[in-house]
Amino acid sequence: MIVLPAPRMRPDPVNRPVARGCVVLLLSVVAGCGAQTYRARPLTPAASAQAFADRSLVDERLRTYAGVQGVATDPWPLPRWGLAQLTVAAMFFHPDIELARARARVSTAETQTSRTRPPVTINVRPEYNTKVGAGASPWGLGMVVGLPIDLGGKRMARTAQLERLEAATTTDVGVAAWRVRSRLRRHFVDLYAVRQLGRALDAEQQQRRILLVLLEKREQAGYTAASEASVQRLRLAETEVAIRRAAIRRDQSLAGVAEAVGIPLAALDGIELDVDSLAAMTPPPTTGGIRRAALHNRIDLHRKLDDYAAAEAAVRLEIARRYPDLILGPGYFWDADHSVWSVAFLALGVGAARTDALVREAEARREVEEKAFLALQANVIAEAAGAVARYQRAREAEAAVHAQIEQLRARTRQVERQFDRGHADRVELVQARTDALVAERTALPVTLEAQQALSALEDAVQRPLDEPEFAASTPTAAAPTDRTLNPALLDND
Repeated sequence: MIVLPAPRMRPDPVNRPVARGCVVLLLSVVAGCGAQTYRARPLTPAASAQAFADRSLVDERLRTYAGVQGVATDPWPLPRWGLAQLTVAAMFFHPDIELARARARVSTAETQTSRTRPPVTINVRPEYNTKVGAGASPWGLGMVVGLPIDLGGKRMARTAQLERLEAATTTDVGVAAWRVRSRLRRHFVDLYAVRQLGRALDAEQQQRRILLVLLEKREQAGYTAASEASVQRLRLAETEVAIRRAAIRRDQSLAGVAEAVGIPLAALDGIELDVDSLAAMTPPPTTGGIRRAALHNRIDLHRKLDDYAAAEAAVRLEIARRYPDLILGPGYFWDADHSVWSVAFLALGVGAARTDALVREAEARREVEEKAFLALQANVIAEAAGAVARYQRAREAEAAVHAQIEQLRARTRQVERQFDRGHADRVELVQARTDALVAERTALPVTLEAQQALSALEDAVQRPLDEPEFAASTPTAAAPTDRTLNPALLDND
């Protein structure tokens, strides 16, 4: 510390205002501490549970939000809700997305805090001297101000690191949004499949009842054995059990859709879900197109790039911390009508061995992020190729099954013509119709597999693939700048 003593002088009334100024400065600092008061914000589980129970797809706030996202909201409530409309509702309601947005706001606040100047310290020291001469003031007042000086650009490097972390947490909102949308599509596909199954079972049950009545009449007339009617009763009972099981699956699928949207199950009462919109399947894309699309659109790849950028900024920060923290401390002391000015320099440094160790640690973390990105990139390429192959095979199997179903339908039409000409009886006609319906029902798992394969394909590129040309070429548009809601999630009309 360097102390510059002032010359001894007689009591100078000019110095008294300086002392008073120190007191005023101290009082101003104390008064500033009370400028912002604490406001309690208790969390009430009962209130939050009631707020969740009150969520509805007819909410006017949802209408405003959906309109901003480009969804047609006239008339409102919507008469039919497809996957695209439910996706927008999930972006509005789902708590996972709100959690990701809250974490992004924390990162934004941390970045803004790092841009502010470091705090200035004020050390005030009042004194009272009991052994003072006559006519002199027994009071003394001293103050030292600490002014931090940034050497090496540490604050700038820290801000750069927090900006990268802010970008990563903002990308997390897109990651959470896609996960929600992926779950929603899976449950929506399950609901589509179980509704198709229910329709097929109802039609089959109707034909089996007619067939059972005809067989029982034949049995009573002695034209057929009792075993044929018994077999048909067993098949009818099996169909009824399958209908009840399909109803249970339908309720489970509805619950899954409600969970994926972020609303209570009761909110779907009276809502018409347009599951039949899934019937239009996307043609199988090329492997190269899907690979390029995955490498361009995968949100988690963007997240890993942000993580690597943050690790890179951390290396720069540790290198900047090689320079010591310097604090300049000008001071003033007034004692018995005498003034003493001082200037102090305080340096807080870290040993070279420790700074080198911290730099090596940051470099090692950067290498980890690099390897993590390369590993994810390799997984994305493999996942895209596997998803394309799975979808192509599923579409081929679906085409083969539909060809068989078409043959049975042709056979049914032939029996109908024979029946009209009197060359076939009603039992043969109903049996042919029943066989075609059974074939359609047994083909539904193949259709479900194709839909699930399409879901996996969309997960591989993390965007809907309802545009046939999408996967055939490399998209030219850059990744969306506002990652709080990926616009690709809305492209499923």
